[in-house]
Amino acid sequence: MPSYNDYVENKRHSLAITAQKLRQSAHRPSPLSPLVLMTDPDRVTDVLAAAALMPSGSAIIYRHFGDENAENIATALRQICFDKNIQLLIGHDPALAIKIGADGVHFRRDPDAALPLLWKRRCPDWIVTMAGLKTGALKTRGYRADISALDGLFISSIFKSQSPSSGEPIGPIRLGALCQELPCPVFALGGIDSDNAHELLGSGAAGLAAIKGLSKPRPSAEG
Repeated sequence: MPSYNDYVENKRHSLAITAQKLRQSAHRPSPLSPLVLMTDPDRVTDVLAAAALMPSGSAIIYRHFGDENAENIATALRQICFDKNIQLLIGHDPALAIKIGADGVHFRRDPDAALPLLWKRRCPDWIVTMAGLKTGALKTRGYRADISALDGLFISSIFKSQSPSSGEPIGPIRLGALCQELPCPVFALGGIDSDNAHELLGSGAAGLAAIKGLSKPRPSAEG
């Protein structure tokens, strides 16, 4: 009988296959891997363990939200990512990205995209991404700057998500319209797992990001 670890690995492999298909048909290509683990301190309790299970050629966005141990974790992540050929972006912390030698930074949503565009100019070799604006401001006109220089814009939530900030899901059809409309590569985020990722195919997205879909915890003994 397949083990729980086999079950999780099969789901991760399925997401990786879908992600590669997205890259091949992306409306706008990106240097960022099409398969991204987005960390969350409340939902990914062991970041290093989750990173160790990510496949070669994938990417991790480490969001530490001010964790006092962030530098130590980021340093350990950098080593894991180096050993496994995984891209590492630091969430909204250019100083930490510089200190540990990360591949880039993922910034919070901002209609002016001020910090992402500033750091893309300062560090043109970095992969610089940003969280997309929420419902009601998702269209191109919602941005007050030219965001075409971004390497990725993470649009969420595509499907129903457990994140308290996810809002109403926009669905794959709306995602496809945004991929056509927005002037930079779009990455799908929110509620994505191996059961629904195939619905993203044909959207024009450059890739997908997941939290629990790539770091599913072992079920409790109580089930």
